[in-house]
Amino acid sequence: MRLDWALLANAAEAPPNGLVYILGAGFDTLMRDQFPTPFGGVVVLRLQTTRLETERQHKVEVHCSDEDGKPVLLQPIILNLPARQVPPDYPQGWDLPASIVINLTSIPIERPGFYNFEILIDDHQVRSLPFRAVKAAADQTV
Repeated sequence: MRLDWALLANAAEAPPNGLVYILGAGFDTLMRDQFPTPFGGVVVLRLQTTRLETERQHKVEVHCSDEDGKPVLLQPIILNLPARQVPPDYPQGWDLPASIVINLTSIPIERPGFYNFEILIDDHQVRSLPFRAVKAAADQTV
C-alpha cells in the first residue's frame, strides 16, 4: 500500500463514488485569536493498493506532535482497513484507490508554534504534514 497524496483541509468528504470533496485544501498555517484552540480541520489521504495488497488488511496511523516532540494527541489515531475484494471487471495492472478523511476538528492546539502530523502505513512512516499555529494580529480575520 502506498500513499498517493495527503493534505490538510478545512473540511472534506469521501463518499463511495470514488471522488473526494475538499474545502480549504492545502493549508499549513492556523491563524487564531486565542489559544488554546481547536485544530478545526481534517487530514485527507489517498491510498493506492495493488490487487494483492487490496486483499489484505492494512493499518493507517496518524500522530501529532509539537515542535518539542511532545504528543498533541493522547493516543495516535489508528485505522484498521479491512481487506477488500477486487471487482472482477477491474483492469489488470490498475491500482485500487482508497480515500480517507480523518476528522481532527476538535484536536486541541495549546499554543502558537510548529506542529507535525506523522502518517504511518503498516508501521512505516510515509509522510509528514507540518503546520504552524500563529496568533492573529488585531486586523486579521480568522
